Amino acid sequence: MPTTPPRLRDIEALLAAAEDGSLGAAARRLGLSQPALSQAITRLEAAVGQPLLLRGPRGSFASEAGARFLARCRRMMGQLQAGLAACRSAARVGLLTDTAAETHRAIVRAGSFSAAARLRGVSLPTLARTARGLEGALGVPLYRRAAGGMVPLPGGVELGRRLALAAEELDQGLAELAASGRVEWFRLGTLPMLPQDELARAIAGLGVGPDAGLGVGPDAGLGVGADAGLGVGPDAGLGVGPDAALGAGPRVTLRDGTHAALLDQLRHGAIDAILGALRNPAPADDVVEEMLSPDPFVIAAAAGHPLAHGGPVAAAALAAQDWVVPEPGLPRRATAEALFATLPRHPRLAMETNSPHATIALLRRTRALALLSRRQVAAAPGLVALPVPPLGPPRAIGLTTRRDWLPTPGQRAVLEALRQAFAAVSPGAEGSA
Repeated sequence: MPTTPPRLRDIEALLAAAEDGSLGAAARRLGLSQPALSQAITRLEAAVGQPLLLRGPRGSFASEAGARFLARCRRMMGQLQAGLAACRSAARVGLLTDTAAETHRAIVRAGSFSAAARLRGVSLPTLARTARGLEGALGVPLYRRAAGGMVPLPGGVELGRRLALAAEELDQGLAELAASGRVEWFRLGTLPMLPQDELARAIAGLGVGPDAGLGVGPDAGLGVGADAGLGVGPDAGLGVGPDAALGAGPRVTLRDGTHAALLDQLRHGAIDAILGALRNPAPADDVVEEMLSPDPFVIAAAAGHPLAHGGPVAAAALAAQDWVVPEPGLPRRATAEALFATLPRHPRLAMETNSPHATIALLRRTRALALLSRRQVAAAPGLVALPVPPLGPPRAIGLTTRRDWLPTPGQRAVLEALRQAFAAVSPGAEGSA
């Protein structure tokens, strides 16, 4: 693993030399001396631990490892160029410095200069000086004064998002260089009501052992890169049994959250995918959804509930029961309200909670009803699904990823393990829940 992250200007030098096939031509294009450009490339190769550019009398050509890394670097530069376009800057990418980029990302992540200064552990004047220097270099305003201090403008917010995605591309490129010694992580956002057995099966299939650190805690930070503070280590472990060997593939970090929070993290490159109920259509133009398995809503009740035994359940009987529902705004609440609209009267709502665990606990101890997923009812001892057809529009469990995301081989292994784990659940098994 590189002891220090590669510098943006060194990456620019490598790209120019590979594209021009000549150190001299690349140096002239970037306004550098040839020794300075050569030194930048040597510094980058030392940082990643591999030769990236083969130099000879006939020119300069990418090594095998260099070709792979250059592909990531081009994607990284594409994100940076998109960020500059978003804030209407005509400046070239080379004017971005690493310190300015990290500072701006912190401002966007924290929301203001003062919060970013605390986040980075620097004084407010120092951070403000760097931020103003970035504005000057790019030739466009990035911030405005608000009640809480200086905050990023919309163009600045998008620039910050693109800077984060560029850092993620670099991190993936480093992970793909085997000699970097880097441990690769797959950061998976998990939604409520997610079938846990399939997730555990996928993780176990990767050969993840107790030291793999499936970190699910308050220290799982939102940054991107080696120093992003994923809060994952031996003490975070959700190991998959004592006999599960530590695999050579990526280790997995799970981050629970609401769909809105996880979507924001996904779009900023802080997580790699979201696993859970799909929105259909996708909630943003820059993300895509992949269905893994159907998991419709059913009416859940305690196994001893009077409506759980006998023939079809009448609408009047459903209206006469107490119900547990999530707060407004969730698909499960919308499906419940659509059902209530077909009943003779609106039933009494005994409790509102977004927690499936609280819902299940209350159903077990009362005669209340609730909408849960078919798989969730099957996994909850003491609950049954009432004999009514599945409710609402088709609901499915699946993956949400960034549209332009290019997973590494290790990340693709995690995706394939998830696909196989959910495909292993046969329709017949679902129907018997």
